[in-house]
Amino acid sequence: MRTFINIVLLILTDSIVFSSSDNMSDKVVTSAIAQFSARFCNELDKSTSVVSSPLSAEFVLALLALGTTDPAHEELLTSLGITNDDAVRSSFSAVSSNLRSVKGVTLNVANKVYLMDGNYDLNEQLKEDAVKVFDASFEKVDFSNGAAAAELINKWVESKTNEKIKDLISSDSLNSDSRLVLVNALYFKGTWKKQFDPANTLDQPFNVDTEKTVMVQMMYLEDNFIYGESQELGAQLLRMHYVGENASMLIVLPNEINGLDGVLKKLADGYDLMAEVDNMFNTKVQVTIPKFKIETEIDLCDLLPKLGIKAIFDSNNSGLTKLLNTDEKLYVSKAVQKAFIEVNEEGAEAAAATGMVMMMRCARPPSPRFRADRPFLYALLDSQSNLLFVGAYRAPA
Repeated sequence: MRTFINIVLLILTDSIVFSSSDNMSDKVVTSAIAQFSARFCNELDKSTSVVSSPLSAEFVLALLALGTTDPAHEELLTSLGITNDDAVRSSFSAVSSNLRSVKGVTLNVANKVYLMDGNYDLNEQLKEDAVKVFDASFEKVDFSNGAAAAELINKWVESKTNEKIKDLISSDSLNSDSRLVLVNALYFKGTWKKQFDPANTLDQPFNVDTEKTVMVQMMYLEDNFIYGESQELGAQLLRMHYVGENASMLIVLPNEINGLDGVLKKLADGYDLMAEVDNMFNTKVQVTIPKFKIETEIDLCDLLPKLGIKAIFDSNNSGLTKLLNTDEKLYVSKAVQKAFIEVNEEGAEAAAATGMVMMMRCARPPSPRFRADRPFLYALLDSQSNLLFVGAYRAPA
């Protein structure tokens, strides 16, 4: 078994120049998560293999949305694809409950709020939401001692990620102006329902692009899997379950060697991937996929504005006016995500990808071949097909 971990961190600091019920169906929530994931993944580095968890970021952003006013509030809701605060509460309560119910694998979600030592506390309503909706815990910290505060936070992160994520935050990120740190840790560990035989793992060519080929360790297995083909995306789709059959990995394999960026753009533009997933079917497939390990660090201060989330970083008008029980003006000074994934014969931890993809149901060929010897998109899904993690494999590290 191997481990997949993802962490998201937001640090909100005081600034002198700062100024400050609808219920969504499960399918609508899944689609909204998928669309955000696709847009998120489309903005990641396209020159290398990456792993991320847009959903982990959404947990932090959703909590943040409940403590903001416009323009930040409108930006966050629009980007998350959620209509209002009550929908945020119902949606993330449902997602959290579903994650806790996934069987056969280890899937843990932890949220923590670090507050400046003293009389600081969350706004009363936000604190209630943090506990009821996000099951968050709280701890007071003296941020003026940046080294000690960073060590405290990093130790918690390590404990929640089986020590896979270390030194998430640097001591120079925290100082006497820091007021609040929000952290989400998402941890997955699972074993394939149908494991690959290591004896069938061989070095084989992988097409990085139309000009470059490298040798990688490729695993092989012929068995029944959930399979599909999409003419609209120009791709094959494969879904492989973990023990318990609640969690699964989805791979979207472009037909063309240089097809991945086109697939990502279609998903980011709104193509419904979940519709494609719904049209997949069970059949025998000859599967060849690479073993891989990927580690990624993402600067969310750079990525989130590309998704329309800008105001929270504005020290003059962030909209973060309903976070604390004080009138101090806040803005997001640091936002980072770290992720790790390893996939091998025994199991895998994957990332979730999505956007909006529609798929055409094709005739069932005898034992179709699914040979991932070119860049592809991969995703980890829960039992409701919510996208937990997402990434792109472009070449071995």
